Amino acid sequence: MVNKSRAGLADDYLTRQQRALADAVDADGGTGDGGRSFRLAEHLAAEGGVHRSDVLAATALFLAYTAFREGNVDAALGFARRLRGLDPDSVQLVFHLMRLEVGREQGWLPRPQYDELMAYAWRENRLDLALRAGDIQARDVGPGQAPTGWWARLERNLCPLLA
Repeated sequence: MVNKSRAGLADDYLTRQQRALADAVDADGGTGDGGRSFRLAEHLAAEGGVHRSDVLAATALFLAYTAFREGNVDAALGFARRLRGLDPDSVQLVFHLMRLEVGREQGWLPRPQYDELMAYAWRENRLDLALRAGDIQARDVGPGQAPTGWWARLERNLCPLLA
């Protein structure tokens, strides 16, 4: 009984830390250098048992997204450069997370992108990604039929910087 209680408290604590990080990203993303967000990401990685580089890469991606959404392209590019400097496996993970969000936003992905996402999920044993991609349709589309929306625009603008 005590272990369940402690586990619940730990989960609640991590949930509060994740919310604090999301709030910091929202506040830092439009302007600034993301300092508070990265400090909270470091803390979350240490407390939550998450791979440090993964959480920093995701933080950089979401800061870039927030800056991009608010029209601050220079800040978005700066966060993308910071993302590129992290562990390549973490960068690859957030690339596929971004692709996943593009598909979830649209409800579909071009078949080659969908196939890459699913191949990554199975190769890296990321059942969570495969399950989240379950509602995304793979479509055979022509060259002028690219996904649209915030995530798709972010992907088109940031992915060349991650290569």
